[in-house]
Amino acid sequence: MKTRFALLMILPLFAVMVSGCEKEKEDPSVTLGAQANTTIPGFYSLAENKTYTMSQAANKPEVIDIFCFFEAETGNNIALASPGSGIRDIFTGDDMPDNWSTKNTTYFFQTMLTQVQFEAVQDGDALIETSFDSDNARKKAKDVQVGQVWAFKTQGGTYGLLLASAVTQGEDGSVTFLVKTK
Repeated sequence: MKTRFALLMILPLFAVMVSGCEKEKEDPSVTLGAQANTTIPGFYSLAENKTYTMSQAANKPEVIDIFCFFEAETGNNIALASPGSGIRDIFTGDDMPDNWSTKNTTYFFQTMLTQVQFEAVQDGDALIETSFDSDNARKKAKDVQVGQVWAFKTQGGTYGLLLASAVTQGEDGSVTFLVKTK
């Protein structure tokens, strides 16, 4: 009887310990810093789901699909683009995308999808691809605002949706977004 009682007391304790040891879910959001942001990397590889500083990205330009930049004069404000977008006079130094041997191009289209609709989409859903309008897509997502849903297509043919969840304007600003792909 004592053995059963001890076992009944230990089992719940063991269950609590095991559940406490489970891995925490990774944060699914991506944050990119603009060109003068010294604390947040500004370049993103969709395939690797990894951010890079400009110098790191210059060593692996073939994997970079998106970067963040700020430019107030043209109304771009916080914007997303890619190395092949032809963005000039934003980045400086030897590692700037202008000097890269490989410059992937990603195209963006601002959808009319709401945050609720975005949240209902699962990776691989057909809506991800059909939300992309190639006739009206551009090489940058300019003036990104919280709550906007942008469809994109990478040079490698990956379609995706991103939902902007935080934006800080300025050359040292940033953008945070969630991504779903097909």
